[in-house]
Amino acid sequence: MKTATSVRDLIATRRTDPTYQAPVEPGAVAVDPATRAVIDDLFLRLRGACGAWRQSWPTEAVMNASKLEWLAEFMRAGINRMEQIDHGMRVVSASKRAFVPTPGEFVSWCFAPEGLGLPSVEKAYAQGLRNCHPAMRADAKWMHPAVYHATAAAGFHSLPLLTRELGMASFEKHYLEQCRKIWKGEQLGAVPVAELAAPAAPRNPEVAHAALANLRSKVSGARP
Repeated sequence: MKTATSVRDLIATRRTDPTYQAPVEPGAVAVDPATRAVIDDLFLRLRGACGAWRQSWPTEAVMNASKLEWLAEFMRAGINRMEQIDHGMRVVSASKRAFVPTPGEFVSWCFAPEGLGLPSVEKAYAQGLRNCHPAMRADAKWMHPAVYHATAAAGFHSLPLLTRELGMASFEKHYLEQCRKIWKGEQLGAVPVAELAAPAAPRNPEVAHAALANLRSKVSGARP
């Protein structure tokens, strides 16, 4: 990334992507030295982690063009903290993959729940699916509001009817949306009171004894 460029032009080239969601118009923004240094450092780390990186970036010109594409994807997704990029790199390193991930893949890893101290998609899905059962609704416990909201968005009645593959895909989509909100500093709504277990009624020994005595008198009166 040797020269500044217009981010407006970068994003405009993605308008033909069917999955593209237009962000707020950023205007003509030059890539400042600090941002350039972050992207350069990220690509250096990716080359260290992915042995087959030359398959994606065979020449310096291709690498520089890819850096601009990654920057545009970061802007679109709202990546604005080094903690997010660091977490994405931890996933890359843990995967031991040889090839460089796509920008979209890397962005999804930047928003992964583990980076927020939340349960993994697998654990969250298991809890959400279990709490979908009607018998669990009154006693359901939620590890985090993000798990509840993701389950509600996937559908308490719909999620159990899906195959594991489809159910996991649906839940993951909504769960990662909640994680993105948290990463961006948004506050999630609390779990509705109706979804929490009702407090147990206080025990009263005198009432219990009176009820037992009443039951005994009825049994005795019913005997011939």
